Amino acid sequence: MDSLICASKRIIFYLVNSYGDDLFLSKTYNLKLDGLVCPLPVAKTKKKLNEMEAGEILEVTGDFGESGENIKRYVEKHGDSILDFKIEGDDYYIIIKKV
Repeated sequence: MDSLICASKRIIFYLVNSYGDDLFLSKTYNLKLDGLVCPLPVAKTKKKLNEMEAGEILEVTGDFGESGENIKRYVEKHGDSILDFKIEGDDYYIIIKKV
C-alpha cells in the first residue's frame, strides 16, 4: 500500500493540473475497503455515493483488485465520473466525482 500512497501524491498533482482547483473546493470523502471482497466493496461504494451531493469527490482504496474493477464498472454504469483509476498488484485506488 506504500506505493499507492506515493501514487496518490502524484495523482493529486496530476488532478490539480488536469481538473483545476475546483476539485479541491469540493467536499472529499475517503472509503477504505481493505480486506473486503465482492460484493461488499461495490455495495459500500454505492451506499456512500447515494449519501453524497453532486460535485463531491469519493476516494476509494482497497486491496482486492477485482473489486476495484467491479467498482469502476458500477460507477460508469450509473453515470458518475471516474477521475482516476489505478491498480497496482492487488491494491486499487479510484477517484470518483458524484454527478
